[in-house]
Amino acid sequence: MWFKNLTLFECTEKFKCSEEELSGFLKDQAFIPCTSIDPVSIGWVAPIGMEDAPLVHSANGFLMVALKRQEKLVPASIIKEILDEKVEEIELRESRKVRKKEKDTLKDEIYQTLLPRAFSRTQITYAYIDVEKGWLVVNTPSSSKAELLTVELRKAIGSLKIRLPELLPMSMLMTQWIKENDYPKDLVIEDNCILQDNHEGGGVIRCQRQNLLSEDIIELINSGREVVQLGLSWKDEVTFVVNDEMVVKSLKFLEVIQDQASDVVAETAAERFDTDFAIMTGSLREFIEYLGSIFLKNSKTVLESENSVEILPESGETVDLKSKSEVLDTDDEKNISEEAPF
Repeated sequence: MWFKNLTLFECTEKFKCSEEELSGFLKDQAFIPCTSIDPVSIGWVAPIGMEDAPLVHSANGFLMVALKRQEKLVPASIIKEILDEKVEEIELRESRKVRKKEKDTLKDEIYQTLLPRAFSRTQITYAYIDVEKGWLVVNTPSSSKAELLTVELRKAIGSLKIRLPELLPMSMLMTQWIKENDYPKDLVIEDNCILQDNHEGGGVIRCQRQNLLSEDIIELINSGREVVQLGLSWKDEVTFVVNDEMVVKSLKFLEVIQDQASDVVAETAAERFDTDFAIMTGSLREFIEYLGSIFLKNSKTVLESENSVEILPESGETVDLKSKSEVLDTDDEKNISEEAPF
């Protein structure tokens, strides 16, 4: 099983739940499918995706969890069509105008009538905790899905101290790499990026299958554009795209890592899952530490600071993903469904 995206949170104090304790907490918030009258249901499921499997998958100090969200889909166009018919019928029969309040009541009645027959959409978001290094890693590029997982995890365990990474100006750094053709060891600049014009009313240029070190790209940079997303590869182990908030997308593990997994003989699906998870998390631990050494203001993490955020159920406080300085740039990806990571 292999993550395709990484949204990262730093733990500001050591994660203290054992596998057994965390499993117990999640069991109390386990997923229950929507009933005929429930529009949405959210809860924890087994990451391995097998019946009666544990809600926490553990290997080498990594704890993996999976949050499932099921939503009933009642198309707004269908509701509007039925509502218009009812409003027209009432106005003709009673020779009066149907007011907004009455329309809202009718609309809600129509929704409740259609809900039991509605199709369901299911999404699962996977994440793991690197207890030793102090990272919560979520397999999504979407800030809203990442926030939902952290909120539900806080509800389950009671308290969760995390923060978004404190970053150097990544856009400036990535722009300088291309402009000067001088970038960190073990990285290779691939053929795609997004350039943003910093002038008022400026637009965005998406470059695909381009030589990013060419004169044409340098000219665009010199005209005032900055790199806000860049395709890279690392140590011939992974290719990826990273944006200026250190959200990793389109993560792909290359032959070196895939061969490690293939060399291990697994007789069951559970053994295959466990092997892949152990190899993936081991590789990602090194990869995330490498990214941190380049982009984090402080290369050492998991230290208490004035910017730490404690998430407590009594206060309802959560990590603020919406602030200008910390927002994850995923506006185009809010509707991406999470695929099972295996």
